[in-house]
Order: sequence, then C-alpha cells, then structure tokens
Amino acid sequence: MPVTTCTCGFGEEYFTLEGNRSICTVCGGEVAGRHVSVFEPQPPVERVAVRVLVIDDQPFFRMRIRDLLEQQRFQVIEAEEGIAAVRELAASLRAAGSDPSARVSLAILDLNMPGLIDGFQTLGVLKAMDEELPVLILTASAPTPELLKKLGQLKAKKYLNKASKNLEELLLRNLDGL
Repeated sequence: MPVTTCTCGFGEEYFTLEGNRSICTVCGGEVAGRHVSVFEPQPPVERVAVRVLVIDDQPFFRMRIRDLLEQQRFQVIEAEEGIAAVRELAASLRAAGSDPSARVSLAILDLNMPGLIDGFQTLGVLKAMDEELPVLILTASAPTPELLKKLGQLKAKKYLNKASKNLEELLLRNLDGL
C-alpha cells in the first residue's frame, strides 16, 4: 500500500471521501494513496470481549456508536458526561482485579460536554487513572492546530470529526490496532 500524506501528516489515519478523492478530515488536504479498508468491505473480525467506554452528552451519538460497536462484537459502556465516565472507568479498574476482561480497553470521548468537567478535563482524569487507556476523540470541534496540540499533550490516541461523511467506516478503521 502506498504511503499517504497530507498537509498535516495525519492523513493516513483520518480521511473521508469526496468523489474520487480521499480528503484528510484534519487539514482538508488531499490524501495520496488508496485505502483498501475503506473502499472494500472487510470481513468482521472475531473479537474477545473488548469493552469500550463511549462518552457523549448527546444520546443520538451514543446510540449510533453503541449500535456500530455492538455489531462488531464490542461490549459498550455509556456515559453521558465526564463524572459518569470517571465512575465507569473506576468500576472497570476495580473489577479488573478479579476479572481482567472487565477492564475498559478503549474510550471514545466527545470534547464538548456540559457538566462539572468538560471533555478535556475528562480526558486528563481518564489518562491519570489509566495511562495506557487509548482514548479516541470523536467530536464536532474543528481540528485547529491548537486543539491537536492540546490533545497531543493530554495523550489522546486519535481524533475523528463527527461531521465526517463516512463516520462509521472511519471509526471502524481507526479501532483496528487500538
């Protein structure tokens, strides 16, 4: 597979399709190369009880992501705000002491949430609780250089924009290897 590049360098991970062109959803630049996993359906992979914590204040997006993940045989835990997410992760970590499969393997986090702690603060607390937890940011926030720098400092694993035309395909592609 050819190496892919775009202006920001994130194009190999984050792109959407516009006509016959692959467009980076981070910088908007064209992504070179063909991404087989997006253009051609892949058979579902048998998963071993991977638990995903989905954190979003919008019930529609939680339901949309939950349905997609459950079709791929992920176990989904939902939290509507940051404090609930912290509680869910804490319960997961306690339970993992006696049952390792109870551990949350991935968090999918919206940044723009009301409540006592916003998405950035939630990310910081989750990473403080479990430094190895991969956190995929799924938000409508514009991917500005300042946002990407802040997410990098907070050790977010990946960034996807909710407005992507092929959000489901992008999400599934970016779950591989996490």
